[in-house]
Amino acid sequence: MAHTRSPQAWLIRPVAVLLLFAASPAPAQTVVTDPPAELSFLSSVIKLPKEISFALWEESNFPKDHETGPARRGKHWQLRGEITGAKDLEPAWAGIKAAFIQNGWTSYKSFRAGGFLEVMSYSRNGVQAWVNIGIRDTPMNLFLDVIEIAPPPISLTLAAPAAEPEKMDAEKGDFPYLAPLPGSRFHGGRVETGPFLVTPKGASQAEMVANQSMLRTYDLPGLGNLLFVTVYHDALTKAGWSIVEERNQLLYAHYAQKGRNLWAYLITSYDGYTIRVAEAGTTELSSGLARSCHVALYGVLFDFNKSTLQPASDGVLGQVAGMLATDKALKLEVQGHTDNVGNDAYNQTLSEARAKSVMAWLSQHGVAADRLTAKGYGKTKPAADNGNDEGRARNRRVEIADPRCTPKGN
Repeated sequence: MAHTRSPQAWLIRPVAVLLLFAASPAPAQTVVTDPPAELSFLSSVIKLPKEISFALWEESNFPKDHETGPARRGKHWQLRGEITGAKDLEPAWAGIKAAFIQNGWTSYKSFRAGGFLEVMSYSRNGVQAWVNIGIRDTPMNLFLDVIEIAPPPISLTLAAPAAEPEKMDAEKGDFPYLAPLPGSRFHGGRVETGPFLVTPKGASQAEMVANQSMLRTYDLPGLGNLLFVTVYHDALTKAGWSIVEERNQLLYAHYAQKGRNLWAYLITSYDGYTIRVAEAGTTELSSGLARSCHVALYGVLFDFNKSTLQPASDGVLGQVAGMLATDKALKLEVQGHTDNVGNDAYNQTLSEARAKSVMAWLSQHGVAADRLTAKGYGKTKPAADNGNDEGRARNRRVEIADPRCTPKGN
C-alpha cells in the first residue's frame, strides 16, 4: 500500500540533526578518514565523507533527541554520509538498519515522530559502542554520533601539598602539588596581584579568599574540556583536595590539611589550560596585628546571606586559633563587615551574627571565651570601593583586632 504521508513528513526535525552533532564544546575535535572498526561496513551502504570528526575522549547522550538518555564516555566520532541510489526514505532506512544488525549492532530505541532516529548498541570482542542515527532527505543523508566506551586516555597523580609553603619562582616551574597533564608544554607563569574570588556553594556572588595568586599556563592542543575536568577532578580528590565547583571547562578546588589553606582554579583554553593557585589567609597574622592593630581574614566563608560558616573557613580560623595559643595574653575583637548592598539594619544584623559565628568557632577550638568579643560594623567601615564587584568582595569580610594596640604605621 502506498503511503499517503508526504515525503516532507518523514524528514527528521532539524533539532534532531543538530542534537546528533551537539557534543560538549571543546577544542578536542580532529579529523580522520575512517569510522571505527565496528562501523567498517558503512562504506557498503552509504557514501562516506572524506573527513570524519573525531575526539579522543568525550561524552554523548543516547538518545540525544526526544528524551535525554544516559551519557556515555569514550572515543567520539561524528559523520554525515550520503545515501546514494535511494528514492524513498523508509525503504532506504530499512536496508541500512538491516546492515547494522547483520554486523553486530542491536536496536535500543526507535523514534518516528517527524523522521527516523535510532539508537543502537554494539558489544563484541571487548568493544562496547553506542550510536545515535538520524536520517533526512533532500538530499538523503545519514547522520551518526558514535561513542566507543573507553576510560580517559591519560591519568595524573598529584603529590599532596607540604606542611610548609613551598618556595617557587614567580615565573618558572610547575606547582609542586599541581603537576601538568602528560604531554603539556609550559607556556608561562606570573604573580596575579588581584583578588582571588570564589563563589561559595549556594551563593550568587563571589567572595574574596586571598589578595594575590600565582598563575601557570600550559599548551596542550587537542585537550577536550571533559578530559581535562575528569582527570584533574580524580587526581585532586585522591591528593586530598575537595572540589568546590565544577563546570564544563573549569574546576575550583580547596586544600585544607597540614595547616595549609590552598585554593586552585583550573580552566581550559583554546589550545591549552591555566592553573591559578592562592594561599588563603595570611602567614603574618601576628606581625600584621602588631603593625596595624587589625587584620582582614579573607577566606572566611559563609552561606549566602547567612551567618553559617562553611567548612572551607576552617583553615584561616585555625591560623587565628594557633596564634592565640602561642600568645596567651592576646585578646581579640572579632569584627564583621559587609558591603553596601541592602539597608543599614540588615547589614548591621548580618555583620554581628557573622562575628559571633567566628567567635563561637574559636571558642569551640580551644580559645577561652573571655579572650574574645564580637562586634558588627555593618557597612560603616568599607575597605574598598563599593562601586564594583571586586570592591564589594573586599568589603564583605571578617577582621580581628587587638583593642589594646596602637597602630605603628607601615
